[in-house]
This record gives sequence, C-alpha cells and structure tokens, in this order.
Amino acid sequence: MQASRGPSLFVRGAKSYPPSPASRTVDVRIVDGRIDAVGPDLARGHLPVLDADGLTVIPGLVDVHVHFRDPGLEHKEGWDHGSAGALHGGVTAVVEVQNNPPLSTSRKALEERIAHVRTRSRVDFGCLANLVADSVDELAAMAPLSPAFKCFLGGSTGLGGILDHDALRTLFAAAARAGRMIVAHCEKEELLREGKDRYPDATVAEHHLVRSHAAEVESIRESIELVEETGAELHVFHLSSKGGVELVRDARRRGLKVGASTGPNYLFLSCEDAGRLGNLLKVNPSIKTPEDRAALRAALADGTLEALGTDHAPHPLEEKLRPYAKAPSGMPSVDLLWPLTWELVRRGALDAATALERCTLGAARSLHLPGKGSLAPGFDGDLVLFDPHATRRVEAAKLPSRSKWSAFEGLELAGFPELVVRRGEIAWRDGAVQCTAGGEPLELEPPRPR
Repeated sequence: MQASRGPSLFVRGAKSYPPSPASRTVDVRIVDGRIDAVGPDLARGHLPVLDADGLTVIPGLVDVHVHFRDPGLEHKEGWDHGSAGALHGGVTAVVEVQNNPPLSTSRKALEERIAHVRTRSRVDFGCLANLVADSVDELAAMAPLSPAFKCFLGGSTGLGGILDHDALRTLFAAAARAGRMIVAHCEKEELLREGKDRYPDATVAEHHLVRSHAAEVESIRESIELVEETGAELHVFHLSSKGGVELVRDARRRGLKVGASTGPNYLFLSCEDAGRLGNLLKVNPSIKTPEDRAALRAALADGTLEALGTDHAPHPLEEKLRPYAKAPSGMPSVDLLWPLTWELVRRGALDAATALERCTLGAARSLHLPGKGSLAPGFDGDLVLFDPHATRRVEAAKLPSRSKWSAFEGLELAGFPELVVRRGEIAWRDGAVQCTAGGEPLELEPPRPR
C-alpha cells in the first residue's frame, strides 16, 4: 500500500481536456494525496468536495528548470515568491538549479539545501546537484537525493564555463558512474569568449552574435560525442538553435541517451524583439532568429524536444536596465507557464494533446520523475482547473515573482489557472496562494550507475 502523500479530495464536475464542445464531465477522486480514480459519476464516499463549476481539468505542470536563487540571493526571488509564482502558472512541481553560492557540491550541502527549501516551498521540488570538479568525489553520495547533475559548459550567470576537454570528459564519466543524467547548459566557452572579443561594444541587439549559434551547436556536438564515449545520459536545457535541434534529433534517432527541452521565451520571441524589449531580452543562451524559433516549435511538436522548462531566472528591474555589458542575463516566466503553453495551441503552433504532454508527463519523464504529470490512478493528486476561453493581459506588477517585470507584458493570454491542487490540498484559488509551505522533495528513480 502506498504511503499517504497528502489529504483527500473529491473534485466534481470538471470538463475533460482537450477543451471542446464535446468535452465530457469528469470527477477526480484523490485519496491520501494520490489520484484514486478519474471518470464520470464517481462515488464520492465521505471525501470533502470541490465543485469544478465546469472548468477544464489538467494535471499539475512540471517545470524542469527554474532558478529561485535561494539560499544566497533571496532578494532576486526566493522560494516564497518563486513557488507562489509556480502555482500562478499552474506548476505543482519544479526542478531547481542553484547557480549562486552555496553550490550543492557535497551530500551535506545538498541535504542542507533540501531542508532549507522544504520550509519555504509551496510546490514539490527537486534540487539539482552541481557537476563541477569539486563535486566529483561526492556524486555517488548525492545521486539518491538529486534528479540530475547540472553542468555549465559555457559560462553564464553565476558560474564559469569549461575550457578543458579532458576535464569535461572527467565530469561526464563521473556522472555516468554515479548513475544520474547530466543536464547541461551547452555553449562552448572558447566561442563565447571569441564572441565577446569580436563585439566589444555590443548591445542587446547583438547578444545573439556574442553568444552565437556556433557556440551552442559545437557544445552540443561535443557533449553528444562524450555521451557516446562515456555512457553518460544527457539532457540539453534551454535549447535555442536550429542546428542544436538537428544534432539532438540525430542523436535520438541513433538511440543515444540524449534529450532536450526549451523555454517559452525561445518559442515566442526572437532577436528582432531587441529594439522593443532592450535588456529584458538578454538571456543565456541567447534568443536567436525567427528561423530558430520555427525550428524549436517544430521540434517540440515532433518530440525532439521532450519538455518545456521556463529557466525562470528573475533579476530586479534596476539590474536589467543597466548598460548591456553589466545587465544580468535571465527572465521570469514560471508564473505564466500554462497560459503561454495554451497560447501555442491557440496560435496553432501545437496541438492540445502535445502542448499538455510537454509540460506534464513528458516533462516528468524527461528527468525520470515518477508519480507526476498525469491524471491517472497512483499519480500525485496535482491538478489545475482553468477556463480555456477567458482572457486577460499580462500585468507583471500583479504577478507573484519578486522581479515585477515580464517580457510578455501586455500580451493577452487565456488559460490562467483558476484553481490549483497539490497532492489533494487546494494551493491556489481566487488569484491567491491558499497554502503555507508544504512542498516535498520529488520522488526519484534509483540511480543507475553505468
């Protein structure tokens, strides 16, 4: 018998997904925090009732890539604001990357971080261990506590890149021995430095040239070669280029353990938005051309890209408004994940089933996270209720993120979550958080040393 994961709840009269005139009405029975049954006219028993009032029901979303910068830089976000933002976006589970000190380079440091998050998060969470030279001897000890090891091949906010190929091979081999996948920021450090030298007076309009297509493509190529050499498993975070898509697609066709995800910013924006957004567009890897954007949408549709992960990376607006060279990279978006995903359906870029899968079950499977992302018996009782037709404009000042700015300001979106349930508990309702911290570490598959 499965242990309890939370309270029990009977959700009555929700419309099934995808939304259509023919959508049937279903009930969802959650017992001890896990889904017990989904279907029409279920027996309620003695469970407390939540009337869905005709809203459409989907599983809680899984965001496989966020930065809440806590502990260490809570003034930029913190778990209190970040997890509230996740609920606003329909997200009930996140995988978080610590890219500022203290890094998770030992089991002790990782345990301390998990304990810290547990007292603050309103959503379930996984904490990625850092794959750096200092953590190699601790990887096996950290593997049972972390979904994956995060490696920055190219330097980005808070961490430097790796120049030495032999050092990179050592990291890949160590991760394979510890039995956890590598999730990688793939940009080749040498080419990033060349780009910076080539454009010494760059503005954000040239950010995609400073951090070039070639920097990402060559890093992905090198990483795939190391997968073949070491037996490691690789997931490329925030894939941003057509060339990178083609390499990942080829690797998957050849049966290699290579996956990838991208974020909403790469699917909606391009370098041509630099004049409108200024440094708000500055993220790493860079947001590239409309052609790259089209390739990413196609890759999401055909399964080359397994998941949507926001790379939620907030900074105070005053920091983003500094001159280009001094402005930090990153943008917030976890608080808009489902409305932005639904917008891809409304625009005809994705069919409804695929769009949902890429931020629920597909996202969970991309990082081997059991028990999340499906309205099926045995899965955690996480669900989102939304109206697919009701629209409103994005007002960043009203979003939970501490940053209070958005690259999507003023965009009219539909599908804002009206109600979010996390493991049987109502966590978001009427535009506000309804729960205190209660997020738990994600269930993980056992490590698979290779």
